[in-house]
Amino acid sequence: MSEHIRLAVIGCGRISQAAHLPAIAKAENVELTAVCDGSATLADAMASRYGARAFLDVADLLDAPVDAVLIAVPDRFHAQVAEQALRAGKHVIIEKPLAATVAEAEHLRDLADSARLELQVASMKRFDPGVQYAAEAVARIGPLRSVVGWYRVMSRLREPIETTLFPPLIVDPAVRSRELAYKAIHRAEHLLVTHGIHTFDLLRYLAGDYTIHSAILSHGERDYSWHALGRYRAGAALSLEVTASVHAEWSEGFDLYGDAGHVRLRCPFPFTRQPSSVRVFDEPTQTYTEPVFGDTDPYERQIEAFARAILLGTRAEPTAEDGIEALRIVDAIRDAVDQPVTRT
Repeated sequence: MSEHIRLAVIGCGRISQAAHLPAIAKAENVELTAVCDGSATLADAMASRYGARAFLDVADLLDAPVDAVLIAVPDRFHAQVAEQALRAGKHVIIEKPLAATVAEAEHLRDLADSARLELQVASMKRFDPGVQYAAEAVARIGPLRSVVGWYRVMSRLREPIETTLFPPLIVDPAVRSRELAYKAIHRAEHLLVTHGIHTFDLLRYLAGDYTIHSAILSHGERDYSWHALGRYRAGAALSLEVTASVHAEWSEGFDLYGDAGHVRLRCPFPFTRQPSSVRVFDEPTQTYTEPVFGDTDPYERQIEAFARAILLGTRAEPTAEDGIEALRIVDAIRDAVDQPVTRT
C-alpha cells in the first residue's frame, strides 16, 4: 500500500479556496500535486499558495501523474469533468450534487463501477462527529415515528460571517460575473440544489430511505422557502424545510422521535468547523446523553476517508448511489411543489 495519494483539484473558486484546499493541506495520506482552472488568475494563485502545478486545461491535468481528482467546478459541469477523469483512470471525489440530473449521475456511477474506481460525493456533513453519533443513536430509540429536518441559510449576516471565517479569496471578476448571471437566471433551481441537497442526504443517512408526498414553495424576489412532507420506508412521518434565505441567524437541525426516545441534532454553520451538538433522550432510563467533541474539520475528515478508501481498496462513502438518491429527492420536491420551478 502506498503511503499517500497524489491529488489534484479541478476548480479553484470559492468552495475550493474556503474549504477544500485548506483541508487538503492538513490531511493525512494526501499530497496536493496540481490545481486546474480555466481562469489563469485562479489556477496560478492557488498553485502558488499551495506549492502545486497549475493547469488551465482538464485534459492536460489528467495526463499528469495524479491518482485522484477533487472536482469543484460549477454544478452544470460536474458530469462532463467527472467523466473525463474517470475515463482517464482517476479516482474522483466531487462536490455535491453528483451531477445536474439523475441520468448523468447514474452514468457516472456506471463508469466508476466498470473501471473499479472510487467515486465519492463530497457530502462532508456525514463526517461531522456529532452527525455520526446521532446516526448511531437513532437505532437505540426504537422504531421512528416522526422526523423533522430544516436548513435555513442567513441572508445579510452571511457575508460578514464568511469574511471572518474564510481565508483571503482570489476572485476573477469575469468568472464571478458569468456565474452570478447564470445563478440569477436559474435562481430557484440553484437554491434548492445547493442548499437542499445536504439536508436531503442527511435525512437518509440518519434514518434511511424516504419518499416525498407533497411540497409547497413560498418565495419573494430573492428568498425561497420549500416545505415538504414525506414518509420513511420504515413508516415514520417526515417534515422538512429548506429556506434560502432567512433574515435571521443560521439554523439547521433534525429531531428524530422513536418509540423509546428522541435524538436532537443541531448543526452549526459549516465553515466554523465546529461539530454538531447532539442530545439523546432514553425514555426507559429517563436520561439524556450529550457527548462532547473537539472541534473538527469535516472537509479534512472527508478527504482523509477518500484517501483511505483508495489506499486500502475499500468503498468510498458517500457513494455515487447516495448522490443519486439525493438528486431524486430534488426531483421529487420540484415535481410536487404547488408552484412551478424553472428547470435547467
